[in-house]
Amino acid sequence: MKRLYSISIVIILVSIIFSSCQTEKDYSTLSSAEGLKGMEAAEVYSTFLSQNEDERVRWNYVYSLFEANEYDKALTEVEKGISLYPHNIRFLYLKSLIYRNTQQEEKEKEALESVREKNPGNLDARARLVSLYDSLGYKEKATEEAKAILLYDGKNLSAIEYLSYDSEFYALLYSTLKPKEEPSSPETEEEESNNTDTL
Repeated sequence: MKRLYSISIVIILVSIIFSSCQTEKDYSTLSSAEGLKGMEAAEVYSTFLSQNEDERVRWNYVYSLFEANEYDKALTEVEKGISLYPHNIRFLYLKSLIYRNTQQEEKEKEALESVREKNPGNLDARARLVSLYDSLGYKEKATEEAKAILLYDGKNLSAIEYLSYDSEFYALLYSTLKPKEEPSSPETEEEESNNTDTL
């Protein structure tokens, strides 16, 4: 009985090793994408993906399409990335960038809300949501989002600035936290006046 048990363990280990050797990918072909951008890089990544599916390569492929302004194709491919790698919010964020560049604010908002749902601490997505909510007329949502940002970063100037427009408290806070403008020195003023005299 012990011998049968030992043999079955050996068979399992050999099959695991064999399958891992079969699935090992050759990334050497990707070196030709180094320094390339846009469609040139996308073609290299596409060739690799036609033989081996890979999370990082797929993201680079979609980003290269985005970089080349191939938004329709990028959108199709980013949807594949979201479907294959639902844990990777970089695909969702890239989807929001595609919508931003094609002026589809409602869809950009939905993509960013998905990013926020999966990663509430993503302050870039939240800051963009404040701006989108405001421009789309969702003032209350913009305010809520700005306040949520402050839960993660209590001194976030853009969130405080947004809240300062409707709140005396935040207006005072913003005036104390924003960087002070340095007064120009008399020498700088003299140089500027000399430059305007010569124009």
